[in-house]
Amino acid sequence: MSQILSAIFSRESNFCLFKGSFLMELNEFAEIILFGTNISSDKLLEPKLLTDDNSNQAILAPKFPGRPNNLCFDKMKLKNKIPFPNNEQIKTEQHRGFVLHFFANHELLAMEIMALVLLKFPNAPKSFRMGIAKTILEEQKHMTLYLNRMRELNVEFGEIPVNDFFWNCLSKMQSPLDFVTQMSMTFEQANIDYSLFYKNLMLKINDFKTAEILDIVYREEIGHVKHGVTWFDRFRDPSQSQWQAYVSSLKLPLSPTRAKGIIFDEIGRKSAGLSENFIKELSVFSSSKGRPPHIFYFNPACESEVSRGKVGYSSNKFVENIKQDCSSLMLFIASKDDIILTEKKPSFLFLKKLKDCGFDLPEWLENENSNFKPENISQRLVGSLNPWGWSPNSIQIMSIFKVKMIGNIDFQNNIFQNDFFLNKVKPLYSKCYAAELSKQIYLDFAHMKDILPLEETLSQIAHNYTECLNAIEDIFKLKTFDMCLLKAPFGSSGQNMRRVKSTVLDNSEISWIKRILNDQGSLVIEPWFDKVADLSYQFKIDRNQTSILGFTRFITDQRGQYKATIIGRKTDDLEEKLIKFIYNPIKDYKDLLAFFKVIAEFVAYNLKFSQFEGPVGIDSFIYSDPISPYGFRIKILSEINPRYTMGRVALEISKRIQSGAYAIWAHIRVSDILGAGFTSIEDFTTQIENKFPIIKTENTKPLIKEGILFTNDPSSAKSILTTLIVGKKVLHDFTKLTQIKIIK
Repeated sequence: MSQILSAIFSRESNFCLFKGSFLMELNEFAEIILFGTNISSDKLLEPKLLTDDNSNQAILAPKFPGRPNNLCFDKMKLKNKIPFPNNEQIKTEQHRGFVLHFFANHELLAMEIMALVLLKFPNAPKSFRMGIAKTILEEQKHMTLYLNRMRELNVEFGEIPVNDFFWNCLSKMQSPLDFVTQMSMTFEQANIDYSLFYKNLMLKINDFKTAEILDIVYREEIGHVKHGVTWFDRFRDPSQSQWQAYVSSLKLPLSPTRAKGIIFDEIGRKSAGLSENFIKELSVFSSSKGRPPHIFYFNPACESEVSRGKVGYSSNKFVENIKQDCSSLMLFIASKDDIILTEKKPSFLFLKKLKDCGFDLPEWLENENSNFKPENISQRLVGSLNPWGWSPNSIQIMSIFKVKMIGNIDFQNNIFQNDFFLNKVKPLYSKCYAAELSKQIYLDFAHMKDILPLEETLSQIAHNYTECLNAIEDIFKLKTFDMCLLKAPFGSSGQNMRRVKSTVLDNSEISWIKRILNDQGSLVIEPWFDKVADLSYQFKIDRNQTSILGFTRFITDQRGQYKATIIGRKTDDLEEKLIKFIYNPIKDYKDLLAFFKVIAEFVAYNLKFSQFEGPVGIDSFIYSDPISPYGFRIKILSEINPRYTMGRVALEISKRIQSGAYAIWAHIRVSDILGAGFTSIEDFTTQIENKFPIIKTENTKPLIKEGILFTNDPSSAKSILTTLIVGKKVLHDFTKLTQIKIIK
């Protein structure tokens, strides 16, 4: 194909473009490209001179462009689709040919859509139309290069099915702005990434011919995007930023996600004239490309909301700060196709750091007052609704999205029905439920009595003040424990519990007991054990199927409130005798964790009777007991959390840590940071990031080998800064530098 010459413009009445061997009016050229059915004589037509002098009527878009039979969209639907070759498959010539087949069809679609633009908008600015014509000529060149290389790789055009997605999206465009938004700034922008990625991939496997073709495409694709950006900036609302105008101009099923490829080429985008803010926003943007997204919402006060039993619970300032600080933690549970409801989206800098460490980023839906609406979600359907925990408040918030729910998930339909939550779900939150199941475990697993709590130390449930006093007296009669623990049925992370040191109660203890009995109807009373390790097991119930996700070891402070989770090597700091208790065979089980897994399955089995589905975390702890032949026992069911937990978040974070590395995920109070002498959170994070930079593997999706990463946005943290510390020496040096002790 002859080399494309630059466009030559005279007066507006005589715009023209030189190329091949004869003269042609622009509309005639576009008609042949769009409706022609022969690749070589129609789609790759080479006029010498293109003019745009005639006045023409706008056409309506045809159902499909003209194509030879072996490339027609309607006939292609009868063929089995071929998946895009993976990185291993392209080492074979045939699969490299298939890759180019996909690319050639994209070039053909681009030419046909651009021809449609010329015919649909005859009154668009002539320089705009000539710019599109020039782009068509370059797309013809790309297609010819692809076809020639495909033949060398023994693949013919039409050999595998072609996709009509581009055509279905763009043929409905209503204006030139729609075209530059959807084609230039979306599909062609993504092609900057794809052409560069596959060029480099071809170089790695020594296919230099294909790499050279992709390099040509890459460089010229930047020019195509630049043409689109130029006209987008002329057509768009000047009161909006380039990014705001782009997002508001896109129409379903497109989203900014479609403007990105496998990699993200910032340099190419800058060369194409995209603004720095646009590039930043796009780099951390995510949205589903087709799968109905799952919706996530962080409501850490769910236990308190459950206790109240109705909408309208107002949490204290600390809990509200936790909600604002940690709502972004749901991103570690969600995937890149999902949506997180939040009052404020995390900052670009924070999200970029997470993305650079290999974490997938979801889509964010912001509303300062949690006044979300279904129309705020661009997707037509949603897959499931996932609050941190089901409660009257989260049911109210999630109910507005029920109209978009796809499929028939019994639990997610029932949760919105009258009294289902009160009768089926609320009782599962109660510590009374865990206490009752613990007694059943003691009976059903009698052969494990050597490691389970002694019968007389099992939790007791008191429904009135007298029963409470009797239970306290029973514990102190054992003459084994210095304290006993009183727990309200509803309360989380060390809240709503009291320790008492004798049967003689003071006024504050009496007042607290009577208040809880009045508000919640019961109390759970148990000994204060000599605890040596906290463990949790995470699982989920989905359509009556249980998936065991794994266990973590967590750390609490003196008040029993959550402090950290060890997510690398979990037992390195424990004494040898305790490590043996955890990992040596016990009775019929290969180790304690195998028994813990069986208990998780036992709990899941019982939860199903309440028709519960969703995430669950069960907490247990190991305590010293000289009477046990092992020297330890395990309170195998301390709490049941029918919701997401920090242990679940930690488990998901651990997937991005290099295997074998020591790591701890800590919740550090802002007050402790400021108390350690740092002037501000910014001062703290700057020093820590400089002192302990993240060291990663060199994978396409890296793993963290060492360093410190903040896992909620430091720029907006008011109460808690969640911090991932990878490496034993890093933890040691961090503690020495800050004097903030995470592990005793």
